[in-house]
Amino acid sequence: MKSKVLTLLMIVTLSNVFGQTSDPKYLRHDHNYSTTYFYEVTEITIHSDSTYTLKSWSINNKKECKSYKEYKPEVSNGKITRNGEFLTLTEYRNGNKTDFNWTVKVFEKRLNFYYPNKNGRLIKSAKFKRIL
Repeated sequence: MKSKVLTLLMIVTLSNVFGQTSDPKYLRHDHNYSTTYFYEVTEITIHSDSTYTLKSWSINNKKECKSYKEYKPEVSNGKITRNGEFLTLTEYRNGNKTDFNWTVKVFEKRLNFYYPNKNGRLIKSAKFKRIL
């Protein structure tokens, strides 16, 4: 009996070690109050090689939110560096580094974006929900 339990325990452990894990995906949808009003759906995938992919869909209204994948997204890629308990996302568009970096904190079921206020303290600006 002990050998069967031990064998089963080893199989479960090894399947977790060698199993393929998918990269976590986070989703956010909200109004975008730029010069033209529209609704925006944003999806971010954090890859295991310290990179990320950000996809952003602009749609006309909230009712189209469920069918956002029918539209063509704006895609950005970048690199991730660790800064204490936070991550810094550096964006690269068309192969060139942009001037903007995001400060992010990863939780089990969400991803929070932060920006520094005038005193230098970090204020939460956006919350993404983990979908995968």
